[in-house]
Amino acid sequence: MYNHEENENARTKQVFNRLNMLLLLVFLIFAVIIFRLSYVQIVDGEEYEQKATAKSDKKVPIPALRGNIYDKNGNLIVHSRGSFAAVFQEKDYMDKEYYINLVTKLEKILPGTKKEDLLKKMDVGYEYKDGKVEKSMRMTSKFLEKDLKYDLSQKEIAYLAEHRNELDGVSVVTKPIREYDPKQVAVQAIGYVRQFNVADNQGIEYYRQRKESYLPNQMVGYEGIERSYEEALRGENGYRMYQVAADQTILQQIKEVPPKRGNNLYLTIDQRVQLETRDFIKNFLPKLRATGRNAAYAKNAYAVAIEVKTGKVVAMVSYPEYDPNIWTSGPDKETYEKNKFSFTNGTIRSAPHDVSPKTGKDAEMENYKHPASVVPAGSVVKPATVLMGLSERIAPYSWSDPGAYRYGGAGDIIRNDSGHNYGMLTPQKAIQKSSNTYMANIGKLLSEKYKKNSVSVYQKYYHAFGLGVKTGIDLPGESAGGEDFLTMNKKYGPKAAMVQASFGQQGRYTTMQLAQYVATVANKGTRMRPQLVDRIVDNNGKVVQPFKPEVLSKLEEPDSYWQIIHQGMNMVTQQGGTAAGVFAGFPYRVAAKTGTSQQDIYVPDSLNFDKGVNWHKYKEINNGVFVSFAPVENPKLAVAVVVPEGGYGGQSAGRIARAIYESYDKYIGLGPTDKPYDPATAVPNTQETAKKAK
Repeated sequence: MYNHEENENARTKQVFNRLNMLLLLVFLIFAVIIFRLSYVQIVDGEEYEQKATAKSDKKVPIPALRGNIYDKNGNLIVHSRGSFAAVFQEKDYMDKEYYINLVTKLEKILPGTKKEDLLKKMDVGYEYKDGKVEKSMRMTSKFLEKDLKYDLSQKEIAYLAEHRNELDGVSVVTKPIREYDPKQVAVQAIGYVRQFNVADNQGIEYYRQRKESYLPNQMVGYEGIERSYEEALRGENGYRMYQVAADQTILQQIKEVPPKRGNNLYLTIDQRVQLETRDFIKNFLPKLRATGRNAAYAKNAYAVAIEVKTGKVVAMVSYPEYDPNIWTSGPDKETYEKNKFSFTNGTIRSAPHDVSPKTGKDAEMENYKHPASVVPAGSVVKPATVLMGLSERIAPYSWSDPGAYRYGGAGDIIRNDSGHNYGMLTPQKAIQKSSNTYMANIGKLLSEKYKKNSVSVYQKYYHAFGLGVKTGIDLPGESAGGEDFLTMNKKYGPKAAMVQASFGQQGRYTTMQLAQYVATVANKGTRMRPQLVDRIVDNNGKVVQPFKPEVLSKLEEPDSYWQIIHQGMNMVTQQGGTAAGVFAGFPYRVAAKTGTSQQDIYVPDSLNFDKGVNWHKYKEINNGVFVSFAPVENPKLAVAVVVPEGGYGGQSAGRIARAIYESYDKYIGLGPTDKPYDPATAVPNTQETAKKAK
């Protein structure tokens, strides 16, 4: 009994001790809390009160307007203007249901919009198909701001601001809008703009090095002149400095630094000649395709016209063209697919064949069945071969054409077109008749003279003409073409390489290279840099940077050699020449060279390149190529034209060249003096907002 009571008392005492400890712990905790609150209130109270009522400065950037772009006569081609725009910024919590509800609301709020178009512009991985919302491929990065509508009315701006909590992701911003003349003047040469984030994300080095000087959504030059003259066009961003409260409420504006608009560019392009050339090509190609099977797929054409003495580019057509205004808000998938074969400037690098209206995999496979814009030059390089032969003393002044020229084994035979035998040939007549055998003989003799070094000697001459090297045109992404004879030299030796290269089957050159080449011939060896921008002018009309003609190199040869080349090329457009019919009745003497380059087309057996594919020959095609300059006695204009799958060069590319000369003569003049500019001949600018351009 005693032990039991004693144990109970011990347990009771133990419980009370624990309760006392717990109460003491609770007391201490509350004591610490009370002490801390008292400390905060008494000691730190002033500091927290200051933070609660603190004011700070916030800088809000004001994007600069880009400078305008004009043609040589001051006709507006590209301009910028400010606009209030509704934009969408995707957020992580958003889902399909949110997107549908949002575009349904916006369709009612923003007149002139449709929910189908808004969902496309938002680019969130969904689109309407037959009234249903289905998954689709994103066209741009998720983090990019998407433009929904420009030029908002005051009513629309007020509504969006008032209901911003119901329209999360949608905001109103001031955006500079880049507008391009809808007449589509040299669109690939001029290029287009895109958001800085896109350019940076694509790894364009220029922008990667300048992240700090751009706003994430600022429009920057992405292609063409817009990119190569970014520094001149971009301007300088300004800002507004606001005083804001701790809750980010704006208290007052304390400073404003206005943006500085970019400088303006005046091009060397004459839009009258440019547009007439483009329109001639547009109307001519369907007629060319209708003439027969050799040109049945001639849907593309590339033309460059350069003033001989200065290198100024008067016209530069990469056809087909497109409306660059699709980049203003970013093209949707349908618009992109429709126009993607026209984006690339085929006069300076490889551009794909126009396979529209096919799209997707069908378009990709069809594209392999046709040549791109950089094709074998063909016979247009023969004047360069003759000049090289004269300089090396291996071009005979009198040579009996055998019709078929054997240079190696039993199967190594070069024949003239249709097996013609042209009889006794001079260098001039060899150019006029486009004799393959005469050129092959020069190639063979060159290989025998220089052996393994013959390829280097060949390159020395051709590079001096601009063939196989970049022209130096003030555009990004220029190609140096392709020197296929280098591969042939390694595989078959210098004799085969030089013979084949001598008449143009082993070199692929851009239209710009061909234009520089023939201008160099006209200049008797002086190679000029092609120039697209004449001057940079500030917004007060002051010229801040003029551009003068620049000589890149000189091929020093006796004047008698150049006279032979000029005479031979002039004979091409005279009776008995390969382009006599093309220039019949033309009032000026034209020096020219036709080219019909043969090309084998190989296609893959599938598009599964990761698993390896086999290539097989699909067909052999003929490309139309033409180079020329005029007038012969005082060259002013050099023209090069390429029509992939155009068949005979004289009847395809040559017709386009004549149209260019006629247009140039009409507006500028091929005579000894230029015609004064007549504003009445200007092509009206149809942009409604052009009047707003400053």
